[in-house]
Amino acid sequence: MKQPPALWKLRVRALEEARLAVRRGNPEGLHDLRVALRRLAATATALRRARLARQATRLAKSLSRPRQLEVDRQLLERIGRLGLLSPDALTALAARWDKTKGRAARRLVRASDGKKMSRLRRRLARLARKGAGNGLKRLTAARAEAEAALSRSLEGRDDATLHRYRLAVKRARYLAEDLSALGLPEPADAGRERALQETLGRWNDLRVFRKRLAESKADAEWRGTVTLAREVERLLAVLEPAVASAREAAVAASRPAGRVLPLRGAARARA
Repeated sequence: MKQPPALWKLRVRALEEARLAVRRGNPEGLHDLRVALRRLAATATALRRARLARQATRLAKSLSRPRQLEVDRQLLERIGRLGLLSPDALTALAARWDKTKGRAARRLVRASDGKKMSRLRRRLARLARKGAGNGLKRLTAARAEAEAALSRSLEGRDDATLHRYRLAVKRARYLAEDLSALGLPEPADAGRERALQETLGRWNDLRVFRKRLAESKADAEWRGTVTLAREVERLLAVLEPAVASAREAAVAASRPAGRVLPLRGAARARA
């Protein structure tokens, strides 16, 4: 069976490949870099490398807004193809949203090649050379803890809980992949977790897109752009059932096979 140092080397390789994709201007570079950092944070947390985990997490968080802008622009283009907004409204929204592109590009450059990334890479390189003891035991324990966190249904929970659950699913999957890299078989819940990540991701993308649209509507009203505000309002009304449907699908995917065990406080207000 492979030893933990080999796992750190995998993290080095994934991070460097993502950074190279960013440098080349690959459209998926931003996404790949965030994923590489999130995977590294999960591994480092499990192996009790708290400082490394914090560094990776902070860098990943610094890229959240640029990544969300990418997703929102993709959804806006899809809305345009469906004919749910007029060309003028599409152009106006795209122009407003793209005002932040320069700031997003600077964040990406800092995250991929700045001082914080340099410090993280040096620390990660040292671990890849030296390794860390008890890796398999700690990863196995962390994976078991992650599985337990996903064992109950999201029935009746609010959006904040769904969001935390979505992040927990990612962490569970990253840890499972770490164990697979060390030679262990894929866990039995892998298929359920893939479905959870997909459905929760779809719901999250739609709800954040809705939030950006609502902000754009408020801005248009403040500026007196009445026609744009009305079009966005109509789009929000059309979008609402899609968000609700994506949410229902995510909740359904969270139900364990057999008896459903609702989380504590399930009777509290539903989102």
